[in-house]
Amino acid sequence: MTEIAKVQTYELMISELKEIAKQLDDPETPLEEMMRLHQRGLALIRSCEEFLQKAELTITEIQLEE
Repeated sequence: MTEIAKVQTYELMISELKEIAKQLDDPETPLEEMMRLHQRGLALIRSCEEFLQKAELTITEIQLEE
């Protein structure tokens, strides 16, 4: 799991992604900041995907045990 996911919960990552989307939609956001936000957003998306994959695997394992 990436370092981002270790520090933040899934809900916090989604909340941050929503905030990033708002900032990217703001025409006043400078281009350099938009590029930084884009990179941060991509990292958060990867972490969310990893979290969901692990959650799905856990659920599948629990169902198989039953």
